[in-house]
Amino acid sequence: MVTPSPSASLSPLPRQEFADELRGFALLGIIFVNAPFLGISAEGFTADSVLAWYDRVAAFAVIAFAQAKFYLLFAFLFGYSMHFIVKDGGVTSVRRFRRRLLGLGLLGIAHAALLFVGDILFLYAVLGVTLMWMRRLSDRMVLRVAVIAGFAWLLLLAALTMAVMAEPGGSLTDEDWIVAGQALNQAMREGGFIEATAARVSFWPLASSTIFLLNGLGVLAAFALGLVAGRRGLLARPELHRSLWQAGLRWGLYPGLCLGFLSAWLVVGPGAQVGSWGLRETAGIALGFAGAPLLSWGYVSVLATLHAGGVRGLAMFRPAGRMSLSGYIGESLLLSLVFCAYGLGLFGKLNAGAVSALALGTWIALDLLAKATQSRWASGPLESLLRRFSAG
Repeated sequence: MVTPSPSASLSPLPRQEFADELRGFALLGIIFVNAPFLGISAEGFTADSVLAWYDRVAAFAVIAFAQAKFYLLFAFLFGYSMHFIVKDGGVTSVRRFRRRLLGLGLLGIAHAALLFVGDILFLYAVLGVTLMWMRRLSDRMVLRVAVIAGFAWLLLLAALTMAVMAEPGGSLTDEDWIVAGQALNQAMREGGFIEATAARVSFWPLASSTIFLLNGLGVLAAFALGLVAGRRGLLARPELHRSLWQAGLRWGLYPGLCLGFLSAWLVVGPGAQVGSWGLRETAGIALGFAGAPLLSWGYVSVLATLHAGGVRGLAMFRPAGRMSLSGYIGESLLLSLVFCAYGLGLFGKLNAGAVSALALGTWIALDLLAKATQSRWASGPLESLLRRFSAG
């Protein structure tokens, strides 16, 4: 769940500390969102996983504060980084970026098959091709792309909710999805590595099509915004853009939190059928996705304000942010070893609170590992591999 955003450019450029802080922060949000799908069920949270009040609070927090928010932040950072990779417009730079997209796509396929079927890298690689087109456009035209994509995304979410309303039972169900999801759950719970991989490969077409449907237009809009931000060096010196961050606090953070809370109440609040695609739950998911851009903007504004104010605590996010691709895959690797039958075999045995606690512990462990190794290696192993592949 680059990470979806490459953490290092192909040419030696000065590190932008705030961009690294955002990447590390986004990794923390991503693992909270992915952990239920890795450790509870292919559908994420289930009714049985939120029976205790503290488990329901944990699920509520994940949906309200994290779900759908952080992949947009990564997409924004992806577009931001792309500008620095190909800003000279040279043939070599463009070729390298294309190979970079190919490398991300291959990593995404491997990630989905071997570790986590909810991979986002493949989506970024496919939609990243649009950045090659957008880089030729003016800032105004790129922003228009963002607005059109964002508006179309909202219409799609509304159409999804209306499709559920039109269903006779008031619930959106798909027999193929149910069967494939049950097979994946069984393989994760009982199967060996080969069985789990086969189940992921079988489930991936359904999962990836859903990811493209729900996330594609939002990712495209975030790519466009990130590209413009990169051109203007928005993250290089956050203190120069205080008015933007103040607007983000007012018009992004607070409305985004309100929509996030409403979304979480509809999905896992009292009376909700947790894990279903009923009308209430689908409307909650749609509201959460619709409010995600606002809350993502709010998060960036909070961190930018703190960074501009010299808050040293943000430095804790930098090690993970410098190795964001390795961290993203590393999160899935560690959690799959914890939950799958060929590891510790805890899949489906822990509730929402325990799974969220494990997610936090995993992020901390990877962040500490990144900090311990960054004095020797400037980037993570997958970043280095991707850089060599991109260079041809």
